[in-house]
Amino acid sequence: MARNPYFKDYSGEQNLAEDITIETIKTMGRDMIYIPRSSVTRDELFGEYTTTKFKNGINLEMYVLSVDAFEGEGDIISLYGLQIKDRIDLLISKKRFEEEVKLLTGLDRPREGDLIFFPLSKTLFEINFVEHENPFYQLGKLYTYRLSCEIFTYEIDQEIDTGIEDVDSIEDERKEFAIRLTLGTKNGSEADYRLGERVSTSLSTNANAASASGLVVEWNLTSKLILLTDTEGTFSSTNTKLVGDISGADYDIDSIETTNIIIPQDPGDDDPAGEGDDFEFTKDTDNIFDFTDTDPFSEGDY
Repeated sequence: MARNPYFKDYSGEQNLAEDITIETIKTMGRDMIYIPRSSVTRDELFGEYTTTKFKNGINLEMYVLSVDAFEGEGDIISLYGLQIKDRIDLLISKKRFEEEVKLLTGLDRPREGDLIFFPLSKTLFEINFVEHENPFYQLGKLYTYRLSCEIFTYEIDQEIDTGIEDVDSIEDERKEFAIRLTLGTKNGSEADYRLGERVSTSLSTNANAASASGLVVEWNLTSKLILLTDTEGTFSSTNTKLVGDISGADYDIDSIETTNIIIPQDPGDDDPAGEGDDFEFTKDTDNIFDFTDTDPFSEGDY
């Protein structure tokens, strides 16, 4: 039997429902920042992107469906240390997404893997799933997207450069390229720097004229090579010496080299490498994996 012809889905009623939805989100929601993911390097073997960038941050109002608290498993102490498993559900208008995000990025809809920054709690969430049929065809039309999000876990091969200080600081606090200094003449009796101590430069003629500093990650007395991270200021090899703040070790600086070794940073403690990141540092410095062969699992014939 055919539907009653006197009851129809009129575009006027659909537009009214959409406008009310947008007004409700604007009134009761929160300003968020939508950050699309840009893929850079794809691993064809595993079918995943190994390097990604987050370059744009777009302001968009969203309604927080998780009103009581963050959902999910919460904070868990596991074999791998403290893990934060907070989740949040957000509602955004399809029309407003097209007006703000699609206009700048060309995206037709929110994507799994994109990020949402919640300024109220200064939390960065990753979109795990986008539900586009809830609520289900009110007056024969869909008005919103429901985003299921989880706390974003930053990985060292991801680049965050949105121009928004609170967002970009997540990367700035988590990684930094190390500086390697070659040292020369020893000044004083102390020979060894201490790992984790801060060292400062000063002019040989004025011990108080510090111009740069950093944390010691690695020190080799035989080769007189020292690796520094968390650096401040500009290092110079002209009439400059490097002094340990704790050890008192004092050497002249012969040369300076910026490496491609990434030192994971952990602003929560004094260790230059965060817990669980030491393996990544060892891999870079000692080159424990050598995949120069086309097929690393062969006998070298392929």
